Amino acid sequence: MDNIFWNEKFSQTPNLYGEHPNEFVKSNIDSMSAGKILFPGEGEGRNALYAASLGWQVTAIDQSETGKKHCLQKAEKIGLQIEYQVCDALIYMPEPESFDVVALVYFHLPKETLAEVYSKFEKALKVGGKMIIEGFGKKQLQYQSGGPKNPDFLYNLTDLKSVFQNIQWHIEYDGDIYLNEGKGHKGDAHVVRLSGKKIRN
Repeated sequence: MDNIFWNEKFSQTPNLYGEHPNEFVKSNIDSMSAGKILFPGEGEGRNALYAASLGWQVTAIDQSETGKKHCLQKAEKIGLQIEYQVCDALIYMPEPESFDVVALVYFHLPKETLAEVYSKFEKALKVGGKMIIEGFGKKQLQYQSGGPKNPDFLYNLTDLKSVFQNIQWHIEYDGDIYLNEGKGHKGDAHVVRLSGKKIRN
């Protein structure tokens, strides 16, 4: 899926994934002291806006110019600052050890590029920083609540954990939830959730 696909999606259905933050991201960062946080594949900015409202220094990246526009319009309206870069995740090069949190929220990639891109985001995390992941698992194909239709894009918990060599996971979940995130994510869903601390470089 490219920027044309996502520009059309966000233009046709603004707030496609709702205006509230992802519940798993919220539950993780609410109890943390604000620092620097990175949101790859952030779309229209629901998580970035929430983190910024808590005082986090937010960097968002996405392929969609329309997603960026919607995010920054909302940010300006409520007086928040977000650094938002429109780029391909394969090209984006974050500075190593520069973020306190990296949150990968429904950021699905082809299996041939996932390890390369996700490892890059692990390197961008400071030692002691937190990695947060939520995305659709393999059984999501049974549901109509959103997500890729290609099983190669969907998560297997064991395979996903193997991509990260330096994260000690504190939360691991592989199961069903009810999603209520705008028109794009609504209904019963199979998700994988991970949250953990980077313990070494």
